[in-house]
Amino acid sequence: MNLYEQIEAYISDTLSPEERSDFERRLAQDPQAKKAYEDWLYTEAVVQKHEVAAADLSRLRATLEPLTREHFREEAITTPRTGRVRKLVFAAVAVAAVLLLFIFTPAGIDRYPVTPMPNVVVRGATDHGKEGGQLFNDHQYQAALPHLKAAADANPEDVMAAFYYGVCLLKTKQPETALPVFEKLIQGNSAYQEDSYFFAALCAYKTGNQELAKKYAMAVPLNNLYHKNAVRLLKKLD
Repeated sequence: MNLYEQIEAYISDTLSPEERSDFERRLAQDPQAKKAYEDWLYTEAVVQKHEVAAADLSRLRATLEPLTREHFREEAITTPRTGRVRKLVFAAVAVAAVLLLFIFTPAGIDRYPVTPMPNVVVRGATDHGKEGGQLFNDHQYQAALPHLKAAADANPEDVMAAFYYGVCLLKTKQPETALPVFEKLIQGNSAYQEDSYFFAALCAYKTGNQELAKKYAMAVPLNNLYHKNAVRLLKKLD
């Protein structure tokens, strides 16, 4: 089984417990394997984001087209060759452009990518980690929180459970509780260590500790998924 087959099997939860442990050790010790895994998760997140954006774009078109037919056709009939139609078309295009920019353009420190929680494959699962992961991947963060907390509390050594619990705390506006979760991950040597620098920086910023935010943001590696977000945060701290 090559690396990418291992990643797919890990995400789809088809590895045996021993294979899963071996793969997690490889993620912690092999930077290339870790980057391949992060790239895989990031690609999934981008695809999901653009699927949502495409749905929003379809709704936008469905809203604009009836207005276009109703107002622009009437103006074309009542005021031919006056330039009025051209102005109305320009105004509509401008509004549409603003809406599309809002949909597609990431901006602000809270617009960061969140990779889907892996190993969430069974709908209706009673396991806290899987149930919380399903809700998390559906962006139902408030509902996911108690399940992810239970999963993290049940196994303090499960770095994946801790990481997603921390992100969920941040998503539900609890940065002061999330900060120590990410600081603990920073002290370890897991696949989530580098990512946790950015999230710890964001938590520190949101709790008013600018010096700590700067320290953690500057520690985000250049090749990390969240490096650009860390740079954006540092600009706010200047």
